[in-house]
Amino acid sequence: MGVVGLVANPASARDIRRLVADGSAVTTHDKLNIVRRVLAGLGSVGVERVLSMQDGGGISAGLASMVDRPSADTWPEVAFVNHPVTQTAVDTVSAVTSMVRAGVGAIVVIGGDGTNRKVLSACGDTPLMPLSTGTNNAFPQPAEASVAGIAAGLVALGRVRPVDAGTPARWLTVQHGARVHHAVVDVAVTRADGTGAGAVTDAAEVCELYLCLAEPHSIGLSAIGAHLRPVGRDDADGLIVRLGQPAVARVRAPIAPGRLVDVDVAAVQTLHANQPIRVTATAGVLAIDGERIFRFGPADVPMVTLHGNGPVVIDVARTMRHAACSGLLSLPPRRSPDRADRTCPQPPPTQPARGPAVALQASVPQEPTH
Repeated sequence: MGVVGLVANPASARDIRRLVADGSAVTTHDKLNIVRRVLAGLGSVGVERVLSMQDGGGISAGLASMVDRPSADTWPEVAFVNHPVTQTAVDTVSAVTSMVRAGVGAIVVIGGDGTNRKVLSACGDTPLMPLSTGTNNAFPQPAEASVAGIAAGLVALGRVRPVDAGTPARWLTVQHGARVHHAVVDVAVTRADGTGAGAVTDAAEVCELYLCLAEPHSIGLSAIGAHLRPVGRDDADGLIVRLGQPAVARVRAPIAPGRLVDVDVAAVQTLHANQPIRVTATAGVLAIDGERIFRFGPADVPMVTLHGNGPVVIDVARTMRHAACSGLLSLPPRRSPDRADRTCPQPPPTQPARGPAVALQASVPQEPTH
């Protein structure tokens, strides 16, 4: 029996970038629509059970009200992980920890980079299927939810091996005193006075970037490095970008929806895997995946390390192509009827229709004779 975990963040896509940029809102109704499509895809390949996170934002309540509808007859059985609901990121970590203990074969994550960061910190080697509902998302790749459900289900059921489904995630760890933070895209050092509203919306306050993923088609701070030296999901190393003067390059990067800014770059260098590096700045505020997290000073300068042995991130296109080429998407043909049933009855012989022909012939005017 295939079991799949489901994490849907009710708070994603609600940050300040709806005010200072052109970020679009994703409502609870929109997220429930994505959940419905995921469940339809999972059920279509035979996944029998889904373990969902509980929340206080309406996702789990809406899901509970949908499972008794006739349209849900083909869905897997839906159960909810038993964990305290705090309406914080702790809920995600607690739920994922329970899902892993229950032996889920894959986890579908409906949220942004921040949600996936929390999931990755607790999922071990369980494959992830991230679906974007945040703002500046580089970690989740665009995918239709129904097809993503099929792909996640095939992996959870063992029909597609993780090695054939995607690439192991790479991530950054930030050592700050006794605490360890994770990033799935970037770590930024900023000159801000405090964490404020969280989201980094002004590139001028950034002085250092540490990137484990920098794809030119992405949005956010990672686009600054991506426009100079792209870092793909299969690359072994990451990137360090130092901003400011004297500049060796300038890029115009989309750091938020509809917000493109010119950024001066002072240096670009390789961030090697498994080699801790100390942040250059002696004081500032550190942002993880675009969100300001904590302040540091000379006595507790953070260390950043790139890792490359994370859980497989399911690539929908890659998984579906492998499944199709392996015959996993073909259904058995319908049972052929008996020979007698295949004999089509002969239509009765038709008689020439004379009535209309006579009428047509009679209606032809005669030419006058002279």
